[in-house]
Amino acid sequence: MTGVEPASSGGPLEPLVGRNCALDLFDRALCAARAGQPSMLEFAADPGCGKTRLLRELAVRAGQAAVPVLAAAGRDGDRMRRLLTSLVGPAAHRAEPVTGASVLLLDDLHLAPPAVAALLARLAQAPPAGLLLVVAYRPRQMPGWATAALGGVVQLNRRTFTLSPLDPAGVAALLGLPDGRAGQRVHRLSGGVPRYVLAYRPEALDGAVAALRGLPAELPFEVTAAVQLDVDALEVDQRQMLEAVSVCAEGFEPTLAGALAHRDPAATSDLLDGLVAADLLRTDPALAPTLRFRHEVDRAVVYRSLSPGRRRRLHAVAADILRDLGHPVTRYAEHLSAGGQGTDPAAADALIEAAESPRTPRPDAIRWLTGVRRLLPDAGSTDPRRVRLDFATADALVGAGRLRQARTLLQDLSRRALPGEDQRVRALVARARVERLLGRPFDAYALLLPHLDAPAGARARFDLTVEAAVAGALCGAAGAGQHACELGRLADKLDEPGCGTTAAVVRCFVAAHVDCGFPAEEALSRASSEVDALADDELARHPDLLALLAWAEHLLERDRSALHHLDRALEICCRAGLVALTPWLLIGRCAVTCRLGSLDRALSEGEDAEEVAVAMGVEPLVGLARAHRAIAVAWRRGPAAARQLAETAVLDAATRRPNWYDGVSQRVAVRLRFLAGDRVGAAPALLRACGGVELGQVEAAGRACWASSLAEMTHRAGRRDEALHWLAVAGRHAQRLRLRGQSAMVRISRARLTLDADPRGAAELAGAAADSFADIGWRLDEASARLVRARALCDVREWAAAEVELAEARRIADLVGSPPLRRAVAGVQSRAAGAAGRRPDSAARGELTLTRREWDIARLVAAGASNAEAAEQVYVTVKTVEAHLTRIFRKTGVSSRAALAALLATGAVNYRGPA
Repeated sequence: MTGVEPASSGGPLEPLVGRNCALDLFDRALCAARAGQPSMLEFAADPGCGKTRLLRELAVRAGQAAVPVLAAAGRDGDRMRRLLTSLVGPAAHRAEPVTGASVLLLDDLHLAPPAVAALLARLAQAPPAGLLLVVAYRPRQMPGWATAALGGVVQLNRRTFTLSPLDPAGVAALLGLPDGRAGQRVHRLSGGVPRYVLAYRPEALDGAVAALRGLPAELPFEVTAAVQLDVDALEVDQRQMLEAVSVCAEGFEPTLAGALAHRDPAATSDLLDGLVAADLLRTDPALAPTLRFRHEVDRAVVYRSLSPGRRRRLHAVAADILRDLGHPVTRYAEHLSAGGQGTDPAAADALIEAAESPRTPRPDAIRWLTGVRRLLPDAGSTDPRRVRLDFATADALVGAGRLRQARTLLQDLSRRALPGEDQRVRALVARARVERLLGRPFDAYALLLPHLDAPAGARARFDLTVEAAVAGALCGAAGAGQHACELGRLADKLDEPGCGTTAAVVRCFVAAHVDCGFPAEEALSRASSEVDALADDELARHPDLLALLAWAEHLLERDRSALHHLDRALEICCRAGLVALTPWLLIGRCAVTCRLGSLDRALSEGEDAEEVAVAMGVEPLVGLARAHRAIAVAWRRGPAAARQLAETAVLDAATRRPNWYDGVSQRVAVRLRFLAGDRVGAAPALLRACGGVELGQVEAAGRACWASSLAEMTHRAGRRDEALHWLAVAGRHAQRLRLRGQSAMVRISRARLTLDADPRGAAELAGAAADSFADIGWRLDEASARLVRARALCDVREWAAAEVELAEARRIADLVGSPPLRRAVAGVQSRAAGAAGRRPDSAARGELTLTRREWDIARLVAAGASNAEAAEQVYVTVKTVEAHLTRIFRKTGVSSRAALAALLATGAVNYRGPA
């Protein structure tokens, strides 16, 4: 900031996000300055938090208020000294006093030369009238003299404000993204610091998958320039040391830094101390004496400024030192790869070992293995190192979401004459898993089925049976239950850590999908506890485990536990760069959060899931993401608005073999079409989507729900006997699994079918269903059940009880933000108000009368007046209005203003005269 009008010389302004409190503080101080009161504002923040950007905004605001602005920055010490001299020097005392307000902006005060100390102290002690002094600095680098000068404030009203990093919503706003997972990911990577947020912007704007990749290949110019200013301010030796250690992305110890920069221990210590004082390096409290760059963005700017040859030399030195010191291979693998040492067979083996580690991000593993493949001399297709390299590459490609490339490589592996049956089974299982992740569980199961009795080792047979059970469950194979039962016996024989837990999770997942007679309820609790006890590294080695457990919990109605495991799985996937499972996990979050009533989160998760699935080219998962998002859209905007989205989810489903993903999408599309009013052929279409009369394409945990839907559709079509049949089917499935939510869905369907014939019985059924939904946290279903109960209670003239149910349904609608649900509540209220016999018995006898005052207040409140407005109209206090309303509600039997308005509209209430 070197001009009189800083904003005019700074180019276009970035959006200012999350700084409203600072702006309000400045506006108040500016008003005081215009009244002649001098004051000082201090803005302290770490590098990149937007101090300069804020001061430019303040300059604009002052200019709009016609207040003169003077500005200087600590980097330009001469200008700051001249500016301060003009205000407090001898010439300033001889000049005529300046009248009116003025603003002085001093940026980067921590860089100002000590020569301005006396001038700054004099200004703080005797400021001109109406001066607003605004200073910004980095507290870690603030010199003692500057702190002392500001501490001598006598005449200034001094306020200090710390600029904190942005929260996830602020990060999303700065990037121009919806407040979803991409914004949260960038927040974690950047720490919410605006400069670092902008560094990730090119990738973040490319979508959810790009946001998982980290920094873009090209950093924005303004970010690079800001970091380069700090680097250019260093001494030559310090800059050389910083460049040398920039090859250490994971941090470094002083010994390694000295070797890289060719400095002795004493010189190394002094140089590192200087870089820490400059706040370019920071100590790692968890790994003392490890040092790291202030942020990965700063390291990337310095590292990318190095010449390619110097980078290779530094990496080679770092690899040799770390290997000689006995560090694990994952610590120096990047140095081996970047140092061009992959031609050495030992180095190649080390890189393959590092790539196989669950701690290694999949993109890094692919890069290392690609380098090994390129640099190693040609080897035979059955060479052990080549086979190991291909398996590691396929695993890394799958993890990174490059499923079709992985499938091609695994097909090639399967055709080779691999040594040993275990190797052949391993290639087969990996290939089947890829087919399942591509949304083709039928193809995966068909690959595995002929080899289930292969003469392989115990571990290979276990892995084969795990994949067969999961794929079989997803394509509705009858043998999936048998495979799940076999898993328990194989795990007992193996007696390896983790096998028992894997078997328990897979058996619960299969039990949620097919009837296998397995008691999932107790096993699910045990499996959840065992998985929670596993470390993140172990779960990253077996990434399907958390996903299968979470989906089993969701299907078996343990949604909050499912949400916990989905969150943990996504964290692990983000950290390890595992993209392949991301859409399935995000769809799970969409389904769970929607069922729990968090519609905004459900919509955001569904959009992210669809984006990742589209990027991966997995059409069944694209459809599943759209279907679950359509459910949330239906609650937010109505079935008609959601119908089109749901129908796009099933456009290509007919071209694929039947599978669980497409089955869900088709059922949701038919259900939304029915709810939107298009009921012709709905029941036959839903029956086809369910796999026929046996509901073979529906997961076991959801059959009661979809059988209930068939009952409602056939009842609406006038086929009462068929409806009763499907109700009986739904009841049998609910009884078999004893899930509270499914049982409640059967009750509410039965209530809808019997509403006209037996409203009192329907009210009892709907009440029991509402209580069950409330207990398990399904808010939207609870509200729907309460609406059915309210309608039934109105039919039996129990107005007060109906009003209670309507009020609770309206509360839920407001809580979750569902306008269609609010309209449904209003519709039931209107129907009740207009029904014959709306008046309670007392009204029928002419006893429902109000006093004149009560009548006036009732009409005002029904017209929308607040208590205060009604009190003003009838010349009484608010307390009196509240007392009258209490009596009015008691007399009429209603409990809300909306119900009172509906009651007055019927003419059921009168007043008894002038009393």
